Amino acid sequence: MNIQGILTLIGFAQKAGKLAAGESAVGNFLKKGRLALILLSEELSEQRRDVWQKQAQLYEVTAITIPATKVEIGLAVGQSPRGIIGIMDLKMAEAVMKKIEN
Repeated sequence: MNIQGILTLIGFAQKAGKLAAGESAVGNFLKKGRLALILLSEELSEQRRDVWQKQAQLYEVTAITIPATKVEIGLAVGQSPRGIIGIMDLKMAEAVMKKIEN
């Protein structure tokens, strides 16, 4: 898994306006059916990860825990520390998945 490449793509998604950062934003876009991928920080508690995995399953969206801290994710999107982000663009989500698989 190429974490630096993933964080770079997350930053691109933010600049393109195709990213939801934080639980509230991700929850809203998930319910509207606008997310293609959910990324969870390794620092989220097991309970919070389970909650988000179940929500993602309910709305048929892939949710993956990445080996990045909340601070690293926050820096990648130019915001305060974030434990969860959602990518709205399908092509960007596919590019992130490729980085995760390598």
